[in-house]
Amino acid sequence: MGYFKDMVIEVQEFVWDFFDENGKFVADESIINKDELLEVVGNNYGDGGVDIAKEEIFAIETADHFS
Repeated sequence: MGYFKDMVIEVQEFVWDFFDENGKFVADESIINKDELLEVVGNNYGDGGVDIAKEEIFAIETADHFS
């Protein structure tokens, strides 16, 4: 896979770790809200990663992740 596809998958998997099966955000000891989640993604993947994370969060919360 190319770099971009790998990054997309990594960001999506990272974001999914903070949501339960009902699409509800689940905090842990280091990330307590979605803004912090986006900040961590930005630090690790840059602005492109943040855009991907925002889209993934929207898809999870609206149950649109299967379309």
